[in-house]
Amino acid sequence: MERAREVIVVGGGVMGLATAYHLARGGHDVLLLEARAIGHGEGSSHGPSRIIRLTYQSEDYIELARAAFALWETLGDEAGEQLPVSCGGLDFGPPDANQMAALGEAMTVAGVAHELIDAAEIARRFPQLRPPEDAIGFYQPDYAMLPADTCLRLLAAGARAAGGELREHEPALAVAPSGEGVEVRTARATYRASRAVLALGSWLAPVAATLGLDLPLTVLKEQTSHFEPVDPALFAPGRFPLFIQRFPGARTFGAGFPIFGEHPGPKLLIDRLGPVVAPDDPDRSIEGDIRERLERYVAETIRGLTGRVLETTSCRYTLTPDEDFILDTHPAHPQIVIASPCSGHGFKFATEIGRILAALAVGQPHGRDISRFRLDRPSLSGRWTVGVGAPGG
Repeated sequence: MERAREVIVVGGGVMGLATAYHLARGGHDVLLLEARAIGHGEGSSHGPSRIIRLTYQSEDYIELARAAFALWETLGDEAGEQLPVSCGGLDFGPPDANQMAALGEAMTVAGVAHELIDAAEIARRFPQLRPPEDAIGFYQPDYAMLPADTCLRLLAAGARAAGGELREHEPALAVAPSGEGVEVRTARATYRASRAVLALGSWLAPVAATLGLDLPLTVLKEQTSHFEPVDPALFAPGRFPLFIQRFPGARTFGAGFPIFGEHPGPKLLIDRLGPVVAPDDPDRSIEGDIRERLERYVAETIRGLTGRVLETTSCRYTLTPDEDFILDTHPAHPQIVIASPCSGHGFKFATEIGRILAALAVGQPHGRDISRFRLDRPSLSGRWTVGVGAPGG
């Protein structure tokens, strides 16, 4: 018979690991269940690099990013590794492009150091880029990269070192409230706890449905490519900015990363292009039409590449309708925390969101206004049937 735990975290991506890390460091008895190996390549958390930035269109996101920045630095310092890796960054596009005006206003109000530069100055500073003639840009020196696989490894090691139990290759087959607690069933055992945190990434919606929650989450099959440079030195951090290109009337973004880690070329992508897939779709093959579109975009936007693609990888984006996260307790079963810090921009916040989720799980204050992320907000409200899927409750 398995002993009862204080908290069970279901899902071992970056958000689940960060939650388990903070729970264990806070002295709480936590069990994390991951269906695959920690750091596996079938979800949304793996890979060589992620963006961390303060260029956001609202002050609450900026403050979340600031707090996450500090926690990533602490995690790296304690392990003797550099987190994050500074490189400077640029958001650019026409003045009417998606969120450009809001970015400048929010950073000014929040006191984020940045420069407003025009297309000529962008091209002068970064001759590798071909900005549109009408482009403006916000250069933000605090832009940095997070080595994603390293982040996962350090969070897992930190959770284990603090007494957390992490079980890999043990998928949760059922989650259900049981009185004021919760039961999680796997092929190995039925686990009981006072609280549970569901941080399942693209697999969240089917599990939430068994708990009476109809979450309007869209899962996209996305991909990124590394391109061969003519001169790698031109694409090193500090020479080539981590950039986001914003387009008018579109939710897609072009983006590029400097050369980082073991990859010999910059990482480039256009996000939110992938086909919609089922959460459990095992297909991770590369979409040729999307890669061709990226190759055309790169040829038009970047100088100094040979045009040869070195590597293309696939990942998952799980989007809410408004692209804001979900961080809330179940409306009928508050012992179950629902977490979808997603929509293609969540990774950077994991250290702070994990702290918040840990606090929600044990009923402690977390000091953040997370009303933006409630389940009953307009874009999500009315999407649950209270009482459905609640055996033993």
